[in-house]
Amino acid sequence: MLKSRTGKGPGERVFHCGETRYSGKIVTRFAKTHRMTCGGTCKVGFLNQIIGASKLIQEYKGLEKVAHINEQITEMVVLRETGRACGLDAARKGVEDPPGSGVYLPDEVMGNVAKLNICNAFWRAMALAGDIGGGLVVTMPSLKELKNPDVQDYVEEFYSFGSEEPTENIMKVTKLLQHWTAGLHGVGTWHGAGPVMAQKIMLQRAVNFDHEKNLVKETLQLKEKKE
Repeated sequence: MLKSRTGKGPGERVFHCGETRYSGKIVTRFAKTHRMTCGGTCKVGFLNQIIGASKLIQEYKGLEKVAHINEQITEMVVLRETGRACGLDAARKGVEDPPGSGVYLPDEVMGNVAKLNICNAFWRAMALAGDIGGGLVVTMPSLKELKNPDVQDYVEEFYSFGSEEPTENIMKVTKLLQHWTAGLHGVGTWHGAGPVMAQKIMLQRAVNFDHEKNLVKETLQLKEKKE
């Protein structure tokens, strides 16, 4: 059992201690898993929240039949499901590594594709949700103003959208959209598990084009090169 370098911590929790020859493997194996989960599962859950809030705002405003908003929400659903599909495929194609260890790691190509896809998809979903929510997403006053006797009536009037929905609910959903579209999540998604260039480099290393080249050679019955 490894001992903590300080001699104070629990040694059984130390998994890497001076074994520099394994550092590269630790980083790449972590990245494989993180890119699959960041691209295919984590952000899919976030998109569930964004889509749900956008749909509620649409309904609060009485805009259920507005074509361009329905198209925007449909586009967000497609972005979400594409991310889900990439993550599922990365897991489905995973292999035991090393063989016999009982540890399964996701497919490297699809894991990186999942993360690359969600980088752009999440920014796009944020933009769509921001458009549906409107400028109110970043200009709405605090929920505390609902209890401020000086402005309470104004807040109730202007932020109810003329609907029967409690104004507090509308403001909470709008604040949720602010959290997702005007907060830290765009940059966090882009750089989580490494920025896009890291995934592109790994794909360039992992992808073997022999299959594609052979398809063309067989289709066109290309002649073999002379020795």
